Amino acid sequence: MTTPADDMRDDAGRARRVTRADVARAAGVSTAVVSYVMNDGPRPVAPETAERVRAVMANLGYRPNFTARALNLGTTRTLGLVLQDTLNPFFAELAQSLERAASARGYHLVVAESHGDADTEHRLVAELADRQVDGLLLMSSGDRRLDRVPLDPRDPPTVLLDCAGPVPGRHTIGPDAAAGAHGAVSHLIQMHDRRRIGLVIGPDGLASPDPRVVGWREALAAHEASEGPLAVEAWSAAGGYRAARRLLETGMLPDALFVSSDVQAVGVLRALLEGGIDIPRDCPLVSFDGTRVGEYSWPALTSARQPVGEMADLALDLLTGSVDARPGTTTRHHVFPVELVLRESCGCPLTPPSAASDR
Repeated sequence: MTTPADDMRDDAGRARRVTRADVARAAGVSTAVVSYVMNDGPRPVAPETAERVRAVMANLGYRPNFTARALNLGTTRTLGLVLQDTLNPFFAELAQSLERAASARGYHLVVAESHGDADTEHRLVAELADRQVDGLLLMSSGDRRLDRVPLDPRDPPTVLLDCAGPVPGRHTIGPDAAAGAHGAVSHLIQMHDRRRIGLVIGPDGLASPDPRVVGWREALAAHEASEGPLAVEAWSAAGGYRAARRLLETGMLPDALFVSSDVQAVGVLRALLEGGIDIPRDCPLVSFDGTRVGEYSWPALTSARQPVGEMADLALDLLTGSVDARPGTTTRHHVFPVELVLRESCGCPLTPPSAASDR
């Protein structure tokens, strides 16, 4: 005696994919009724019939063909996200927030990494569009790369992330990085009496000039403080480490440092501690991003925190809500304020990690 599950095997006895027709046959209904149960319409199905169909689906291990379903419904319920570097804590936290926001709205997020390469990014955008994603989230590497993103009205709605300013024809989201840098540097001057402050930053940042450089310089000028050395290295912990080692080896370590990303700041901390520098007494340090990793460095990082949760929610609203984010529609730049989170690296009192960081 055979069971419905026994019929789900090929001539060699191997399990085959269960189809909608298999479910319909086992439940004693039409394939249209199975479709109505799966999609909650468009026609009503009697509760007892719907319950029987769902029981058969579970018994047979039926998995819907989402490609076919997308063709029928006109949506894949899938969004594409292109990041520069999935190992960067800020990008990782933003991706996590975007995934949560997408899931809450019934969408699946497909993540790809461009490694900061413009040609790779261009290819990934085209591939995701060919897969008929319902929307694209792009974190390009600076404004020189944004003009490589195609402006084709046939493309899915697109939102550009981590932008310093508007890009014609696109919705853009980004932090008020200049104000965040200004506040961080002003804190070192006003609260910790530092008069010569250097900067560690990566190449090809948010724009040219990078707004964090602008904020650093404007804060120094506003408080009549001196501009310390500007060290440019890769956006990584290793880059921050190399920058700090160079400052130590050349005798150019300033009174304090502003570091343009938390990931670089972790490398700076190690290099300074290895060099016998007492942080924060000898060289207090503030950074930018405010990622959770900064709560567990030693000393813990004072950092200008970007509101990744709010950014993610707006990005998803732009793609899936009432605002039209298709290329060529009315667009705008959405700026988010940053908050200076005070910890020990600048000389402020010890603060324990927040409970919200355990995620």
